[in-house]
Amino acid sequence: MDHQALVNDQQIASFLSGNSTPSEIEELQQWQNLSAENKKSYDDSVKVWDNCSTPLTNSQIEQDKTLIQGRIIALSALQLKRDRVLLRLLRIAAILIGPIMLAVGWYIGSSTLSSKELTWNTVTAPKKHIAACTLADGTEVWLNAESTLSYPATDQADKREVKLIGEGYFKVTKNAKKPFYVVTEMATVKVLGTTFNMKAYPGAEQIVTTLEEGSVELFIQKSNKASLQLKPGEQAIYDTKEEKFEIANVDVSHFSAWRGDRFIFKDADLKTIITELERLYDIKIYVKNPELEKLRFRGVFSYDQDLLDAFETLKRSVKLNYTIKGHEVWLE
Repeated sequence: MDHQALVNDQQIASFLSGNSTPSEIEELQQWQNLSAENKKSYDDSVKVWDNCSTPLTNSQIEQDKTLIQGRIIALSALQLKRDRVLLRLLRIAAILIGPIMLAVGWYIGSSTLSSKELTWNTVTAPKKHIAACTLADGTEVWLNAESTLSYPATDQADKREVKLIGEGYFKVTKNAKKPFYVVTEMATVKVLGTTFNMKAYPGAEQIVTTLEEGSVELFIQKSNKASLQLKPGEQAIYDTKEEKFEIANVDVSHFSAWRGDRFIFKDADLKTIITELERLYDIKIYVKNPELEKLRFRGVFSYDQDLLDAFETLKRSVKLNYTIKGHEVWLE
């Protein structure tokens, strides 16, 4: 039996959440013993799992099951194979000028964003894709699905500034004389040289900044002054409606796992998961009963996981039924 091919992130998540059968546990053990790479992949998943938030209590699980118990499966199994993200992130020289259209759907080119002194170029990662680029100063940037980075076509004398829509992971080259700014619709991050993840999708209820190395200053556009500073391992969540911050210590690898083609959820509500799946698979998801959005979920989704497998993962975790029709999914 080819255990290398059979074991995947979904099966590891099933084992960690206590849902594996004895045969599946034995298969997972054999897979780990095949190679050091398999063992490391398993250990990394355990690390992320152990350092995330507290697991659901039995009473919470029973409450969630009660909400949907007795519903009948209405499955129209249309398996949608999503595009495989390139074997590894394509590194794009960000100093390119002029529009270039790549076959995988990434777009780099001269933007209509302009001022009296600057012309802005853009790098875009559409739905179902991750993009990566290296800026002229050596700063490395990864963009999650449905995200855009805009950067000046020419060098700025006193600062380095980029504009982000969506989610980006930044490894900023240090330059004490020229601070680096990431500007979003509602917030700005200022750094000299550091590594961090920022999530600021248009219309989102939260702006999330997670610091891996170095330090950052986080500004809110309305106040026009520094709101707070973060230390490595800290995450700032800004509630756009309440206009207030929450700061917590987190496992930063959990929030940047998407760069490695994985989304890891632990006790996330269904509403949050739906938003991510719509970007990941370029689909529209409808929930027949709004109460279902409160259900909590633990598991792992991979970029190379097809749509049917993704919803089977949800179904096993919270007994959720689904119907797939073309690019629409109905949950009940």
